[in-house]
Order: sequence, then C-alpha cells, then structure tokens
Amino acid sequence: MTKRQGFQAIAGGGLALAWAGVICRGLDGWLIPALVFYATPWLPRLVAGLLALFTFRHWCLRAMAGTCSAISLWEGWHSFRLDRLPAVPARAPVVCVWNAGRALDRNPVAWPVLAAADLSAVVECGNFSEEEWRRFTAAAPDHEWRRFDGSTMLGVRGEILSHESLGVHDLFRCHRVRVALPDHGEMTVVVADVRSQPWIPREPALAAILRAAGDDPRSIILGDFNTPPDSKGFREWRTRGFTLANDGPRRGFRETWAYGLPLLTLDHVWLAPGWRPLRCEQVRLGSDHLAVKVVLSP
Repeated sequence: MTKRQGFQAIAGGGLALAWAGVICRGLDGWLIPALVFYATPWLPRLVAGLLALFTFRHWCLRAMAGTCSAISLWEGWHSFRLDRLPAVPARAPVVCVWNAGRALDRNPVAWPVLAAADLSAVVECGNFSEEEWRRFTAAAPDHEWRRFDGSTMLGVRGEILSHESLGVHDLFRCHRVRVALPDHGEMTVVVADVRSQPWIPREPALAAILRAAGDDPRSIILGDFNTPPDSKGFREWRTRGFTLANDGPRRGFRETWAYGLPLLTLDHVWLAPGWRPLRCEQVRLGSDHLAVKVVLSP
C-alpha cells in the first residue's frame, strides 16, 4: 500500500464513521450506536468530511464528504451564537452548575464565581478538609451549602428547606431539594449527575430525574448529565414544557466539554415553564468542564 492509498483509507474510514454519527445521532443505551453517537459530535465529523472532500476525486465520495461537512457545519453554526445580551435586572436570580473535576477544594479561584450565583450546584466537588470547608463557606457567607453524597453539593443564597436523595447506585445521582430564596420564594431544585459510560441506557435515569421535579412550575434541574441535549431521552422533558437554558441568549458555543473545545454539551440547566433564560454564560474555572451560569426571568 502506498502512502496515498493509506491516506485515502484513513479518510474513507473517517468519512464512514462521520456518516455513522449522523445516523446514530440521539441514540443512547446500545453499545455500538451509543459509542458512535458520543464519539462523533459535529466538530470531528466536520474535520472528517473536509479531509475526505480534499482527498477523493470520485464524485460519489466527494458528494458524501460535502454533504457530511454541510450537515456538521450547520450543527456547529446552530451551536455558535453571538446574541445581543440583555441587561440583567436588579435581583434577577442566577443559577450555576459546574463539574469541578474533584478539585474544588484546591481551587479557591473558583469559589467567588460560585458565590456570585443564587443557586450553585457542583458535581465532583472533591474532598474538603475541615479547614478547607471553613474557608470555602467563608467565601460565601450569605449562602447555605450542603454536600449530599460526598461528590455533589448545592449552595443557596437563602435556605435549604428539605432534601431527598433519589438516585440509583452506579447509574445516576439525583437530589431533590426544596429551597427558599429571599426575593423569589420557594422552588424545587434537582441536582443530577449521570454516569459517563455511553453504553449505559440514559432514558431510565432521565425519566427518574424528570419525575423528581414533580409538578412545580418553578422547578430547576441542573447537573452533569453526560448526555447531549439532542438525545432522545430528553423528548419527554420538552413535552412537559421544560426548556434548556443553555439555548438562551449567549455568545459562543453551547458545548461545555472538553477543556474549552466545543465537543459535547454535557452540563445542562433545564427550566420548568415558570422560568425563562434571560442570558447564558460559560466560564472556564479549571476543570475539563465549563461552568454554566444562567440569569433567569419569571
């Protein structure tokens, strides 16, 4: 095999995998389709399509490569936004979710960012010594912070009224928390963390997390879902009237992973019909996930 033939084989394999990703989009739970779905977000498919487009001369392969590139480019364009961000009204509630990569205890630079939100959920928060926890809570003296399972925690600029753990071991963590904010009253907050293995079916976990929100029209669900929002498991969420706050007015890509590259949107904020996203912002705080901050409006 010549070098050119080897390069064509690589380009052809990439194009085939890219088209498999288009076909498997939204599929979770089955080993091969799930692996392809998670391994081929729009950016790798765009690269594979362009590589094949400049490698092959046969019209059929070039048509396949061009179509694949166009689909991926459209998805990337849909992800990228340069919205004119509205002004933030006084006392507008702010929520934040971040996967800290088990290093929040060693990352004091991130503490003021979390303290600036009215609701801050942290996944993989890390292990705090008594001294580190004292310093962390002192950075947000007007918040009540609670660690639920050694890995997930929530901070509230107000009061935590009740808490229930509803997760399933080795599948997902789910905490239903009733909170009260001084300027905004009581509401239900659900903090979730879904396992990252792509071959684990997502639909049972997503259905259970949605049930945890109940019928509260002011529910807020946030966490690391390890699942892109175009997964079929979120169809029922939208039917129930929940909206993805990550799609609110923003500047930049929607994806939250990995290390600033726009690969997968894994960290979500979902809002019941009583809320709408006023603006969304992503912040790099020092882990492989971006933090998502959303300003809400009733």
